[in-house]
Amino acid sequence: MTFPAPTRPAHRPRGVTALLTVLTLTTATVAGCSASTGGGEAEDGTVRVALVDAAPPSLPLLAERNGDFADQGLDVEISSHPSTRIASFAASLGWEYDIAWGTPADVIASAWQGHDITVIAGSYTDRDDNQQGQMYAAESGAVGSATDLRGKRVAVPSLSGALFLAVLTSLKRAGVDTDDVRFVQMPFSSMLGELGSGGVDAVATVQPYMGAVEAAGHRPLGDPFLSIDSPVVAGVWIAKRTWAERNPRTISSFVAALNSADRWASSHEKDVRTFLSSALEVPRRGAAASLPDWDTSVTPEALAPWIEAMASSGQVHGSLPEAEDLVWTPPEN
Repeated sequence: MTFPAPTRPAHRPRGVTALLTVLTLTTATVAGCSASTGGGEAEDGTVRVALVDAAPPSLPLLAERNGDFADQGLDVEISSHPSTRIASFAASLGWEYDIAWGTPADVIASAWQGHDITVIAGSYTDRDDNQQGQMYAAESGAVGSATDLRGKRVAVPSLSGALFLAVLTSLKRAGVDTDDVRFVQMPFSSMLGELGSGGVDAVATVQPYMGAVEAAGHRPLGDPFLSIDSPVVAGVWIAKRTWAERNPRTISSFVAALNSADRWASSHEKDVRTFLSSALEVPRRGAAASLPDWDTSVTPEALAPWIEAMASSGQVHGSLPEAEDLVWTPPEN
């Protein structure tokens, strides 16, 4: 594989400023926080959440909009992070952030690197009848299937994470040596323009950006997530293990708020699409995309296929963590 120099979007507040507050915290400020960092202190219901600009991690935005967090007694502050790479901000968990959205692949890699993080809940499931990821080839190009990507330029949001690992796995299953593919890192929001202008030959993207790419007439090559498993847990919520152990009721309330927002979304799909189009700053034509299959449940068995895929990808060397060690178990009442 040829990895060009990565380009990263700047860390910025999200588009809906009423929902989001980007925190600037000093060590002294964090030390003064209550349950988020202190040992043995009572939980105060304050939660700092980090997510990325895509539909799968967006359920907390709905929960905030609808008052679900407030109903659970939580004071939630949401920040946008420019990358799904947990390794790039894992050290901030328990300090700058309490809970963050991540991918199973990055959870595994971060645990392998020694970060003491744990999966506290699932985020969403990708399945054949509700695909949240897709590879597209340029409508005017010669790529008709994944096997045609040898020697081609493929845009990915990150050179790690679940989507990238899924792309590697999908290409290998198609008989393509990933060393023969040139991966170009760019944000989802730039992919449509680059694909249309010929800057890349194919892109790997997720909802709600898929809607705009498909509307432009580009050729779908398949959902790479389904090369891992079908259905497959493709996103999770994580926390520092020590924070999770000190804040079990806060986690329970956070998950309950997400479940409440999910129930509301299931009967208000049009409203949700319109809201996400605005919140994620994507064209309104992308608002017609199918909503994620949000699901907060997660088991070690659901992470096992990701561990197997990472072991065969060559991205890491040595022993990988056991799936049972990655999922937090709440204390018994």
